[in-house]
Amino acid sequence: MLKTLRFSETSVIAHIYTAQFGRQAYIINGVHAPKSKFKAALLQVLTPLEMVVYHREQKNLQRLSEIRPAKLLTSIPFEVVKSSLAIFMSEILYRSLQEAEANEPLFQFLSDTIYYLDDTRQSVAGLPVLFLLQLSRFLGFFPNDNFFYTERAIFDLTEGVFVHRLPTHPHHFGLPLSEIFAKAIHLPLTAAADWAIGREQRKILLAAMLKYYELHIEGFGELKSVKILEEILA
Repeated sequence: MLKTLRFSETSVIAHIYTAQFGRQAYIINGVHAPKSKFKAALLQVLTPLEMVVYHREQKNLQRLSEIRPAKLLTSIPFEVVKSSLAIFMSEILYRSLQEAEANEPLFQFLSDTIYYLDDTRQSVAGLPVLFLLQLSRFLGFFPNDNFFYTERAIFDLTEGVFVHRLPTHPHHFGLPLSEIFAKAIHLPLTAAADWAIGREQRKILLAAMLKYYELHIEGFGELKSVKILEEILA
């Protein structure tokens, strides 16, 4: 579940990333009706779902007949840090996932990320940056891993590479942050708790990664959830 929009007094349009059809929009009638068969709790962001749908090619709005949780989340809905991170991640996905076709590796990555966030009892402060990094691999603009081959490495956000000369534009950062970033490229999400990075460095890298997405995804824009996330993770 990425996002829901009110469609009428009792119905919503739910934007959902699916295993078989990629990103789809579903109209769910009567979800806010007193005796609805659809529970509103199922529509919380990042909730893993099992659905029975009526899929029609070339249709902007699809319909579903059944919806139930694929797995009950035990901590994301109830812990403010995790729920804030889930909102942040869902906003990223809503703005960056557009393809209406199956992508099994991406779907598996998202499922693994949700379950890791729900299960972990360790710090998740480093997860936003690592999530953005790993997601960019599926979106086609994963950073070039050429730091250790570049003298006086500067990461160029526009080109996605480490360079040795200062770019003519402002979208870049140099040492020592470039070295930290280069090492982060190799870290899996599960390494977030052990990632030894200071709060200010983490904040700068998060802002840089969001700018990176803005530069590489047309219409990405400014996120509403990032300020709240930064305050909670401070």
